[in-house]
Amino acid sequence: MTLCPICNAQLEDLRECHQCKTYLGQIMDTKNQSMYHQQKAIEAFKQNRFHEMFFHARRSLTLLYSPESARLLATASILINKFDLGYMLWNKIKMIECKLN
Repeated sequence: MTLCPICNAQLEDLRECHQCKTYLGQIMDTKNQSMYHQQKAIEAFKQNRFHEMFFHARRSLTLLYSPESARLLATASILINKFDLGYMLWNKIKMIECKLN
């Protein structure tokens, strides 16, 4: 996170915004946990442990939505034969990308 979500001030890796004094620790912790689960999902994929990959990818997405975590969960869903979830996520990602372009 480079900007404060409240006042748009530049952040200096502190848990509190220097300008508006908003406590940002919980937001930073949630983002870090999401990234941790993304990495664990990737490690599980490399070791062909797809159910574990699915668990970590789903946890990452529920903590913080990002296109990367959605793609990871869609891929994990397909690998464990949850095609409906994988298909729904890929379509959602596709629609979001179309709106951005």
